[in-house]
Amino acid sequence: MARGLSDASPLSHTERQPARAPVPPTRVVVVDDDPLARHVYRSLLDGMAPAMEHAGAAASAREAMELVLTRLPDVVLVDLLLGDESGLDLVRALIQQGFAGSILAVSVLPEDPYASRALEAGASGYLRKEDVGRRLPEAIATVVQGKTYLDPQTAAHLLRQLLRARGPRPQRPALTPREHETLELLARGLSNKEISASLRCTTRTAKAHVSRVLQKLGVEDRTQAAVLAIRFGLVDRGAS
Repeated sequence: MARGLSDASPLSHTERQPARAPVPPTRVVVVDDDPLARHVYRSLLDGMAPAMEHAGAAASAREAMELVLTRLPDVVLVDLLLGDESGLDLVRALIQQGFAGSILAVSVLPEDPYASRALEAGASGYLRKEDVGRRLPEAIATVVQGKTYLDPQTAAHLLRQLLRARGPRPQRPALTPREHETLELLARGLSNKEISASLRCTTRTAKAHVSRVLQKLGVEDRTQAAVLAIRFGLVDRGAS
């Protein structure tokens, strides 16, 4: 009898463990006047379930204001070209109305000057529309954490404008030739998988190269590494 009670104890202990509460999805509202674009966004977000949830779509600024302030999503994707309306004005209006979520500006417009204008209006990030297919999950995950998102190419473009008026470039860190090559690829916006293909190594090895580069540069992420790559002259100033 005693042995039976002893055998049952671990099971009883396990049953008493509280179940982990499910992590709620990141709710995203899409604002784009192009019906095809709205369809594409919905397909992408549905493919990111259960981490992401499509919480609605609007085709105009007026429709978007009502939808966002009613459903209170975590993130709003705003196309800067909304027919005759301005996405920048919508960003400003949402901020003025006290929207506490994150706004990610998306556009085919050139980074200069629209990326900086979007950030000045109150957006949490800027994503080029051509990069939506491969960078949308990263962009949403970044802004929902309260951080600013700029893809490496956009960040590099903006930083080039700022650095033109700066003094001499800092001394390069002691990187190996392979690490210099990795840094240059980072600055071009390549993923670990793309870096591995360029360097002809495994993705795991490429990830290790990236980690060592970030450590030697004393930075925390790829965008900061891209900024330093520009200051070190590893990126053509004429590149976008």
